Amino acid sequence: MNDRPYIWNQGTPLDLLKENTKYLTEAKQLSSGIFWVIADDNNLSNFKFLFFEIPCDVNGKPDNTHTIELNAKSMTTYNHKKLWESEIQNKSEHKPYNKMDYDYYPRGRVEISNNRATIYLNPHINSSTFISKIKQTFGLSTHNIPEVRVIVDGSVHYQCFLDKK
Repeated sequence: MNDRPYIWNQGTPLDLLKENTKYLTEAKQLSSGIFWVIADDNNLSNFKFLFFEIPCDVNGKPDNTHTIELNAKSMTTYNHKKLWESEIQNKSEHKPYNKMDYDYYPRGRVEISNNRATIYLNPHINSSTFISKIKQTFGLSTHNIPEVRVIVDGSVHYQCFLDKK
């Protein structure tokens, strides 16, 4: 497993069913990390899910397989702004959204500590669709970790284009 950016495109209900069925039969590695919901429409109906995961144990200790520098103050995770500037901006594979600032799109993070996961996210992405995708992406199944908390953060820290209208 590596920590390249992954993009999940919203698909048809049949595509989602196939993906979820696959997820139920394959346990995914527990990971912490950061994510964005890439969409320019106000209802976020046509979105891409961009995420950077860091495989870790139930205490949040990274397994040292990541190739992108852990650039947050704690040195155990990513900083949204620094990662956006180093990995997203000016890379042709991320057009057209790579010309936006890191805080344009709704975003959040997953932290793991003491056998518990905490998802921090912008209020606009506090829905079962997004939370389910976050849990799936970061391996937050009951098989991997028994408790997942969701903290909706409406502070300036997680604001996006939808909050500035």
